[in-house]
Amino acid sequence: MRLLLLDKSAYVRGALEVGEDDELCLCAITRLELLYSARDAEAYARLETDLDEFRELRMDSTTFETALTAQRELAARGQHRISLPDLLIASCAQQHAADVLHVDRHFDVLADVLAFTPLRAN
Repeated sequence: MRLLLLDKSAYVRGALEVGEDDELCLCAITRLELLYSARDAEAYARLETDLDEFRELRMDSTTFETALTAQRELAARGQHRISLPDLLIASCAQQHAADVLHVDRHFDVLADVLAFTPLRAN
């Protein structure tokens, strides 16, 4: 089974086509980003229910240590100005051996310093 960690860009703008051996996942930062977009309490509750259908990939101190190391490596190349949510999502993906489903160019840069495959949603 392949784990596909969703970025907000893929959830909002992409067509989520997955194979039968793929499992769509979220991490806490993506959940927070998506829920932030809710227009009111009713939309928030509806979205929260929808998001509960996805497997949650845990974020912990290892996720943040990995993100800091990746950011340091990117800084050495002058490429560290990547959004923090994207950095944390990519670090979570590496931690759980997941690929990242996205519509965001930052993940291609992050894949140079972290071990995950960036997959562009249609």
